[in-house]
Amino acid sequence: MNMLLQQALADALKHSDDSSASIDSGGNVGIGTENDDVVADEPCPVPNQKLPTEQPVRQLIEVKPLNEKAILVTLKRGMYRPYISDASATEEYGAGRVNKHLFDGRDNLVKRTVAKFTAVYTYVNDNTVPWAVGQRMLNMMTWSDFTSGLRGLVDDAYASIDTLCDNWDQVVQTDFARIQQIGNAKGNPNLANINDYPDVDDLRSRFSIDVQYSPIPKVDDFDPRFGMSEEEKSSLQRQLDDVQTTAATHVVEQMVKPLGEAVKKLSIPIGEDGSVFRDSLIDNMVEVADRMNRVCLSDDPVIRKQITELNALASGLAGSKEIIRHSPNARSQAKTDIESLMGKMKGLVL
Repeated sequence: MNMLLQQALADALKHSDDSSASIDSGGNVGIGTENDDVVADEPCPVPNQKLPTEQPVRQLIEVKPLNEKAILVTLKRGMYRPYISDASATEEYGAGRVNKHLFDGRDNLVKRTVAKFTAVYTYVNDNTVPWAVGQRMLNMMTWSDFTSGLRGLVDDAYASIDTLCDNWDQVVQTDFARIQQIGNAKGNPNLANINDYPDVDDLRSRFSIDVQYSPIPKVDDFDPRFGMSEEEKSSLQRQLDDVQTTAATHVVEQMVKPLGEAVKKLSIPIGEDGSVFRDSLIDNMVEVADRMNRVCLSDDPVIRKQITELNALASGLAGSKEIIRHSPNARSQAKTDIESLMGKMKGLVL
């Protein structure tokens, strides 16, 4: 871990309880320490109206700045692309560019290696929320689990390169023979070209994974000597607020996806085409509820409540898979419950 990241983590732990921004359910924002009292504005009394002796207390939302909750993750990935431009075919068609696809199919060492590198990318995206193009935000509370899982996937990816390189000559000869057979069948004996394949050293150099971590900027960190105006600081803070809103929306949208798929499937009557119920329909809901609970950076209790409700609904349905599989009434009830929760979630992002 680089020194910059270590300092960011240390600062987060040191200051996580020192100060916070608070926002009440009416949308009022206040900044204070734990010893400060945040008082909501009271409405003006109506003449001759008897006021209650005790005023209801609004719920306060503890809002921590992003730099105290998350760090940035940047994944740079290089891969060998198993296709090559076919100059003669491109010239023949006279439009666009024709690519020759090498190593057709999924059951070969090239595609297996590419799949390992794709798994790294998928893992990073699934366990983080958006920051900017090419960058994601990682919940600090999941740092240990995230990095442990990522290391395992990266090790698998590099091990697959070793296996591919050790068998490269045989892999190339097998694919060359496949393309040669296709060329002969089409009356194009020159379709197969051994020069289309990189040598083993070139192949290895095309695969790479680089994961970088960095702290999220904080407006107060900018030294006044840099000449940043208050207006510019306000603009930066708005950008950070927008990022946090986008991250919360991302969490809700991720939860809506498996709910929509479940509703679509459960709407098909048992016995009709496409009505086959698979366990993964519910398992996906359970998985996304658990994952969004870990990646969520929002301090909004409404967002947290939707995650909790999805987890409760998915867990209940998981214990009733066989009934849902065979009972029209159970399917109908499950569909109604899922639609109800999905409607609440969609209301948060519209």
